[in-house]
Amino acid sequence: MKIILVCNAGMSTGIMQVKLEECAKKENIDVEIEAIPISEIESNTEDVGVVLLGPQVRFAKDDISKMFEGKAYVYSIEIQDFGLMRADNVWKAILPELLKRN
Repeated sequence: MKIILVCNAGMSTGIMQVKLEECAKKENIDVEIEAIPISEIESNTEDVGVVLLGPQVRFAKDDISKMFEGKAYVYSIEIQDFGLMRADNVWKAILPELLKRN
């Protein structure tokens, strides 16, 4: 399954991406996680199961949810979890959805 991690420019999510990949490895769940800037979201809709929004782009959640309606789960990462790079909290929040979709 593919997870896209969306932020303003696609750069601040790199650490979160690596930490989420570690969470997936610990759980033995096969996912592909890709960090992208919001400007590229429309060209990254294929095979996406979860869309993670960094706090800086949460303003677009409604539009993104419509774009992925029926295709992917859209989750806004909490400001504190993103700022402190608490990927384990993000992972716990999306895990039920991942298990449903796998």
